[in-house]
Amino acid sequence: MCFVAIESSPPIKNFLKSAMFKNIFPFSFINKNKEMANSSEEQQTSSPSETTVEVVIQPATPELNVEPEQVPHVITTQPLPPMPEHDESVAVVMWEATVTGRRLIDEMINLGSFYIAQEDKAEGHDFNEYVMPYGKLPLNVIRNYNLRIVDTGRYRMLKEIRNNKMLKSKSEVAACNDFASWLIKLQKDNFPDKKIILVFFEPRHSKILQLFQALERFRLLDDVNKILLGCVNGWDLLRQQVHDLRDEHRMVLKALADHHLGADTPLESAVQRAQALHKILRKVHGGRINTGVLKENLISCEHLLEQVKKIKEELIKEAQWRPVFADMFRQGIKPRRRAGFLRHLLVESGITYSGVTETFKEKKDDGVVEIVKEKIKGKNEADVEEVIKLLNQHLAHPDKPIRRGSGRRAPRTRSLCAVTELDKQPPSKTEEENNNDPAKVISVVVATPAVLSEV
Repeated sequence: MCFVAIESSPPIKNFLKSAMFKNIFPFSFINKNKEMANSSEEQQTSSPSETTVEVVIQPATPELNVEPEQVPHVITTQPLPPMPEHDESVAVVMWEATVTGRRLIDEMINLGSFYIAQEDKAEGHDFNEYVMPYGKLPLNVIRNYNLRIVDTGRYRMLKEIRNNKMLKSKSEVAACNDFASWLIKLQKDNFPDKKIILVFFEPRHSKILQLFQALERFRLLDDVNKILLGCVNGWDLLRQQVHDLRDEHRMVLKALADHHLGADTPLESAVQRAQALHKILRKVHGGRINTGVLKENLISCEHLLEQVKKIKEELIKEAQWRPVFADMFRQGIKPRRRAGFLRHLLVESGITYSGVTETFKEKKDDGVVEIVKEKIKGKNEADVEEVIKLLNQHLAHPDKPIRRGSGRRAPRTRSLCAVTELDKQPPSKTEEENNNDPAKVISVVVATPAVLSEV
């Protein structure tokens, strides 16, 4: 039963008594006038009198064809699964690195690692070394990590821009050797009966793959595998447990450190980022990192090595298409991105350069169209047509000389050097006469000491 207060006007009363209202609302109603008590004289003169309508809701009848009120859906929530128990047989070591890019051919500039026991007031152990890269530092590394290379001509050194301090650096093989020795010594001195879980933080497995590639290249992986149980991506852990920062664009170490630790947390060096990651995980897990959760998200060393091997195989497949897309890769950023996308499309479909060449010799352009449309299915038609056009142009003129510059890339504003109409015009007769007339040719005087003294 509910009460509705409405104005006591004649049109409303007539509407309430009408048959149309009864058909729309299948319930009986009783009008009860109720006088307002303790009202002032101003309210009686200014505001109209009100009528209280007592509405008695009745179940719907089949004659009226009105459905009863729907029962609200009850949302049942399942209880959260219990947290796995802490495993005392493993030790957690944080690892971070500063790299020049995400590819395997990019270089590591700074290696940092941090370990501290789970007990209170335990002593921390850290590792931090810099590597001198062969190439120049990209602009994002200079801005984000305040590093630059000082080249004096005889030697090169790493320098901190903020502190104006020269950094001691080593080669990549020496830094990886020191890191492997530090891990082995850490396990031997502090927890000889435990194995190590290496925790890193990145959305893509690029830095950790560079580390395992370097360890395998320098033949250090066998010694490390004896003490290493596996690796865990801290980005995946925090994305599952930090519910207020679920967006991927906010799941960066800087945003997490500002949210959990404070805005003044230093994150420039690799060891500082490793320490910040340890503090965030410890806070999220309630003061102690749960190694049981880490073991559930463990990535084995064999899986990482398989990923490195798979990426190398894809790079070999992409390298066979270098003659087709070489001209596009020498242009601006947009043609280079487009060439990379089309090349990945060919590699993904399984088309080989040798197979396309043999097909073109037998069936010419029609054969290229058939093999491309047969292998590449479910893709954009414009992309497929562009691939066919590039392949036909290259295969029709395979011996065409490739434009090579002086070593520097052309300006980004003009990717292709086009000849203007003015340059195509032949020189006029007056210009030819001036060039051939010896009297109009400017004489060049050799600057000798005698001439300079006269001046």
